[in-house]
Amino acid sequence: MPPANPTESEIGTWCLAYIKRTVDDPGVAIGPDIGFAQMGLDSATSAYFIVELEEWLGAELEPELVFDYPTIAELARYVVARLRAGNAGAG
Repeated sequence: MPPANPTESEIGTWCLAYIKRTVDDPGVAIGPDIGFAQMGLDSATSAYFIVELEEWLGAELEPELVFDYPTIAELARYVVARLRAGNAGAG
């Protein structure tokens, strides 16, 4: 379960842990500022990654976000802003 209002750091930590579990090549560098493609995510694994992130967050996300926001840091920043904007309109 994610926190009620996840921070960039919490989303980034979840993403890093997920990718570390998913990428089975110890020679691949994994980090918040490394591109998803460089970390070994192709279109299929990127789509599955987004589905898992959606489930963890309980929010819908577009599969192409990994192309629009190609690093964990950029994706986490976008997702937090989007969640906050959604919560602001939910009151």
